[in-house]
Amino acid sequence: MYFLIYTLHLTAGLLLAIATAAVRACRIDTHFHALPPAYLVALSAAGGDPSGYPTPEWSLDAAVGLMNVVGNSIGILSISSPGVPIAGTGDAARQLARTLNQNLGDYSTNATYYSRIGFFGSLPDWQDVNGTIKEIDYLYGQQKLCAGVVVFTTYGGKLPGHPSFAPIWAKLQAYKALVFLHPALLDITPMFVGAGIPQPIIDYPLATTRAAVDLVITGTIQAYPDVDIILSHAGGTVPFVGSRVIGSLILPAIASKASVNVTQAIADFKRFYYDIALSTSAAQLDGLLDFADSSKVLFGSDFPYAPQNAINAAVFSYENFVASNSRGSKLGPEVLRSNAVNLLNKHSQGRTFT
Repeated sequence: MYFLIYTLHLTAGLLLAIATAAVRACRIDTHFHALPPAYLVALSAAGGDPSGYPTPEWSLDAAVGLMNVVGNSIGILSISSPGVPIAGTGDAARQLARTLNQNLGDYSTNATYYSRIGFFGSLPDWQDVNGTIKEIDYLYGQQKLCAGVVVFTTYGGKLPGHPSFAPIWAKLQAYKALVFLHPALLDITPMFVGAGIPQPIIDYPLATTRAAVDLVITGTIQAYPDVDIILSHAGGTVPFVGSRVIGSLILPAIASKASVNVTQAIADFKRFYYDIALSTSAAQLDGLLDFADSSKVLFGSDFPYAPQNAINAAVFSYENFVASNSRGSKLGPEVLRSNAVNLLNKHSQGRTFT
């Protein structure tokens, strides 16, 4: 009898391990970057990445190799900041956006990797309103391959809720687009912390916070109900200061400058999705669960800007949280995968993500 019970126990444990491994092998990575040759040329011509962060090497084969190691079944490629705006606001930048979207489209339809690669389309600097609208029309009216578009946290000193960008949001609303909001350079003094710590380390999470709050306070989220937005890196500091923003709206002097009231702001913050790229400490994940619903959380790696060992450490921290925290199951790998499948299919242009 003891042997039978022991055998059953081992069998159950083995099945659980197999099931867990299978789920881990099916992650969907929504924060997963590409650096096509045309983008590297544009970066070099502009003197490199102004954020101070080193530009990593990249290839599609290397990206898929990382997916295999981490256990990602699908990766949604995107061009990180500075993105197309590195080329300015003229015709050259428009052509760069088109070239990058054609490159990303080719990657996503590659016969070898088709089932595993999707992408968020690249857009010109939003100061070029007409060029940006034209590229959105290309992505959704002609190419019809992207899973959404990348939007940066600032353009020419303007946050994304600036009134001049309203025609762009209206176009995104018309296509019911998914937006991946990625942090970009903060024009601040001093530009770098310490002896030159690159902005992505400290300032990018703050850039995400500023942009997210701006989108809520300006009423942009309210105005475009069919546009869903993914915030990078667990929303930066949104889970920690969001309630502070909401609470400030009870003050008449602040409420008079906002386009939403307390009730609307609460609802709008709840609409954001959050990837957990490089944001998997217990403090970050607990804070995220305190502020957002678990159905809004997605997996992200930040490859190749995050090296393999950093991604491994982030995944280990995440899995430890899931296994040991009392709320860990709310963010289990099957939950994050289901969240991504539902969101991507909601905005799909015909492709079914499974």
